[in-house]
Order: sequence, then structure tokens, then C-alpha cells
Amino acid sequence: MEHSNELIEIFAGNSIQALALKYELENAGIPCMIRNDQEAGNLVGIGSIQADVRILIEEVNIEKARPILDAFLEKNAD
Repeated sequence: MEHSNELIEIFAGNSIQALALKYELENAGIPCMIRNDQEAGNLVGIGSIQADVRILIEEVNIEKARPILDAFLEKNAD
């Protein structure tokens, strides 16, 4: 199966959780991006009702990221 370099969302939560997961992914050599629509909207003065901060990775990295994400979610389950 071919993978693309399309960005896919693997997590949505508060900014502290997102930063912690980003740190774990990057330590494993998986580049990722944080998307914060509320912060972006505030910067341009339009705001947003979206409160979650999202983590996006390239689709080619999903299998490598899956065990890290699963362990993170288990450790941070409410």
C-alpha cells in the first residue's frame, strides 16, 4: 500500500496534552505539527469556537506513531 505525505490528525486535546505528545513523538524521530485554531483565530481577530489543539503527522509515519499514541492515551486517560 502506498502512503502519501498527507497530514493526518492523530490527537485532539488541551494544549498541555498536545505539547507532551509532540515531545514524545519528536523524541521518537516523528515530525509533527500542532494546529491550534482558537489561537490562530485570536491572532487575526476572528476567534474560533474550536478549543482543542490538534496534532498532525504525515501519513507515512502513522504506524511508527501508533504505539507512542496508544501509550500516551493510556497514561493520560481520565
